[in-house]
Amino acid sequence: MLAVVLALVSSVAYGFTDFLGGLASRRAHVLVVGMISQPAGLLLLFPLLAVFGGVLSIPALAWGAVAGVGGAVAYFLLFRSLAIGPMSIASPLSALTSAILPVIAGLAFGERLNAQAVTGILLGLLAVLLVSRQHEENPHPVTGRVVAMSLTSGVFISIFFIALERSPDDSGLWPLVTARAVAAVAMALAAVVGGFAKRPGRDVVVLALGAAALDTLATAAFLLATREGLLSIVAVITALYPAATLLMARMVLGERLQRIQQVGLALAAGSVVVLALGS
Repeated sequence: MLAVVLALVSSVAYGFTDFLGGLASRRAHVLVVGMISQPAGLLLLFPLLAVFGGVLSIPALAWGAVAGVGGAVAYFLLFRSLAIGPMSIASPLSALTSAILPVIAGLAFGERLNAQAVTGILLGLLAVLLVSRQHEENPHPVTGRVVAMSLTSGVFISIFFIALERSPDDSGLWPLVTARAVAAVAMALAAVVGGFAKRPGRDVVVLALGAAALDTLATAAFLLATREGLLSIVAVITALYPAATLLMARMVLGERLQRIQQVGLALAAGSVVVLALGS
């Protein structure tokens, strides 16, 4: 049950992160946003180290580095797609990929699922699929580029998730610290080389810092959840984050939800309940 609760916290926090990061990326280049949010997220992790401790080891550093590379690429692709396409499309497409691949990885690692867990996972995947249905009245068009970037970002999110799950159980949050450090350096270098290292507006800074705080909470909750439960279950619940993004986009930006997307939100809630009861 603790794993489900932590995964749900991660899901909601990731959903809000996508919303704030997507807004910031519509006002400044995604690399500028990353230059703010990634170092800020790294700094926020250090107080948490004092609480959760952990053993710093070569495997922890190695898996953290792999997660950092995956996270940096995923960050760029996801927030770029959120900037140029509708949030109600880009976020769910990314989530669908980031849910399926960890489930496959979990089964490959020897995880065994009962019938209730399988039902919950299938409901969750269906929920993500339904909320990703396109609607026409949106100021940000859906293009092949948006779809490709969203799906590819999901692949790299999967790499990020799987690498964190593979880190030693006694490593605490050190893999996450390593991942965030790698991503921060990658973002800074890319921004400098690309000529995007410019002073952002105050609104971008506020949005990026908000996204950094929520992203830190989301990722820490995910890492702790994988140490309490199965990757295949935790990843699916976490991948329901578009539900929170959709609700924020609806309330703040006025993006309209189709009836089928509303059904998807209901299925997402049902999936969490089924997985919670089966864990």
